[in-house]
Amino acid sequence: MSKIFAQGFSIVLCTHNGQSRLSPTLAHLAKLQIPIGHNIELLVVNNGSTDQTESFTYTIWTALGAPFPLRLLAEPRTGKGYAVERGYDAALYSYILTVDDDNWLQADYLMEAASLLERHPDVGILQGKSIGAFETELPEWAHGLEVFFVLGSPIPETGYFPANDYHVWGAGMVIRTADWVQLRRLGFAFLTSKVPGKAAGEDHETAIALLLLGRKIYYSDKLQYQHFMPAKRITKENLKKNFNLWSYIMHYYFLYSIIIDSNKKSYRVTRAVLFRRILKRILGMISDYTLKQHLSYWVRPNQEFYQLRLYRDYNYCKWVIRLWGESLKDAIFLQSWMKNVIREEPVKFMMSDNPT
Repeated sequence: MSKIFAQGFSIVLCTHNGQSRLSPTLAHLAKLQIPIGHNIELLVVNNGSTDQTESFTYTIWTALGAPFPLRLLAEPRTGKGYAVERGYDAALYSYILTVDDDNWLQADYLMEAASLLERHPDVGILQGKSIGAFETELPEWAHGLEVFFVLGSPIPETGYFPANDYHVWGAGMVIRTADWVQLRRLGFAFLTSKVPGKAAGEDHETAIALLLLGRKIYYSDKLQYQHFMPAKRITKENLKKNFNLWSYIMHYYFLYSIIIDSNKKSYRVTRAVLFRRILKRILGMISDYTLKQHLSYWVRPNQEFYQLRLYRDYNYCKWVIRLWGESLKDAIFLQSWMKNVIREEPVKFMMSDNPT
């Protein structure tokens, strides 16, 4: 029998050594307008911090008048995936809202989210608009690349995400707690974002799992938050780091696509199957570029977008080699919980073999 959660929002904020970023984030949370009939709580998950995150959070929240209950949770295993699981598992209310320690929510965020979820019962994930709060002016070279710094909107216009699109942003994401509990009961856990320094992917994994359950994703430009962007973050070096991170999580998403396909077509995934599929994919990625583009990347590197994609794809090959030893175990794990999901919901969601 599924658990009934009291109406309201559990705000989950995961942070690793985020003391220096927390003051404005907490100040914005304290100003949130609470929908009538809704409870609210703030769960701050201390993810292996070595600074004074916990005591600092308590002090600041108290100084702000503690407008709603604060729970401090400890997750000593460094890795955002562990912290998110810890926070989501502890949620008391019907909706879970994820906030990063550099996100400043607009005061009406909960009001808009509650209204949207009530009007759209088929929606399992809400997405909002990320507005840059820049420490210095955005560099000229970064114009047009904002999405790679999680700025702007995940899709062009308000409405439902296109079918099979799982590219959500964890910042400002709202899910239904009952859906999360159902996934956990079926055996779901994150594969990505559990390595220190690789804090990405758990949002997409959540989206994939919920799409498998038949839920939909909805974006509204009325859901707005500021994303603090210090000058040191908007650099070409950090852009390349983001593309390297992308290449890391691409390995896991391809495992997802293989397992979804295997469950739909009822074939057994072996190491040989993985090897053939991954090799075919790598060859396909290489053929997406001309010989001239490959040579230019090595001889005359520049900041053209295709070279960033090449950087990502070359690094994907490196990650495949580094992660190959665990690939079959990871695939078997995915297959185990997906079989349980498919028993409850026929597979309609499919993933492309090709990166976007």
